[in-house]
Amino acid sequence: MEKRTGTAAAASRSAYEAKVGTEAVLRSGGKNPQLKGVVHEILYRDSITMDPKNLVSGTKGVLSKSATAIRDDVLTMRGGSVVGRAQLKDTVSGIEKTVRQAADGKYARTSLMGTKETVKAYNEAVARMAKNGTTVTQKMTSTGISSADTSRIAAQTIGGAVKASSVAKAALSSSGAGAVISGGIEAVASGVKLAKGEIDGEEFVGNVAKETVGGGLSAAAGTAAATVVGAGAAAALSAVSAPLWVPGAVAVGAAVAVGSGIKALWDSLWD
Repeated sequence: MEKRTGTAAAASRSAYEAKVGTEAVLRSGGKNPQLKGVVHEILYRDSITMDPKNLVSGTKGVLSKSATAIRDDVLTMRGGSVVGRAQLKDTVSGIEKTVRQAADGKYARTSLMGTKETVKAYNEAVARMAKNGTTVTQKMTSTGISSADTSRIAAQTIGGAVKASSVAKAALSSSGAGAVISGGIEAVASGVKLAKGEIDGEEFVGNVAKETVGGGLSAAAGTAAATVVGAGAAAALSAVSAPLWVPGAVAVGAAVAVGSGIKALWDSLWD
């Protein structure tokens, strides 16, 4: 049977991002043009909860009750107690305002955190202010999430332009995951055959290499298709009262169709 691990990886990613986008719209109370900020909060919350060491300790991320909380966007909870507070920023274009607010002590009692790009812009703005005699003492740390991803997920949910660089970045990320998963599964399967003497060492290496590359290609193509098609569907449906899950479902379908097609084409080259 044709192996479609890479396609499954792309489809799973699309399904998760559709869930994030839908939750962000519901939390915002509608199709907020600044949806990427709420997407950032949800991605960060999930990253806390799904961290392996936090799964063991029972630590989890929780969104604040208000989507417009002044101090805390995400709380880190353990055993019913708050062990961390964070105000999240995805404000590269409005970084001067963020820096001024930090200088005024608006976020003094919480951890100020931003996307990778926002942290870079913040540090540059703080350095400029220092040259003009204004010292900003509060540091901003990175959530490890990219503004390219928050903007892309927002566009896939409510419509909007998606940069080619964002599509390429997402495809590359999925490619790596698809390759590792596909190669790992094939290593186990072919390892059993090698142990039984059904294949030799050269065939083992060839099988693993083939599935690693094929899984990476199908995952990358599936993710790219899901992003483009999902954003297009969201834009086309923005003027009608379509359920929020529709663009996500279309994106997952595109991931499966394109990913499977690329994998079938790759496998046919080896027949």
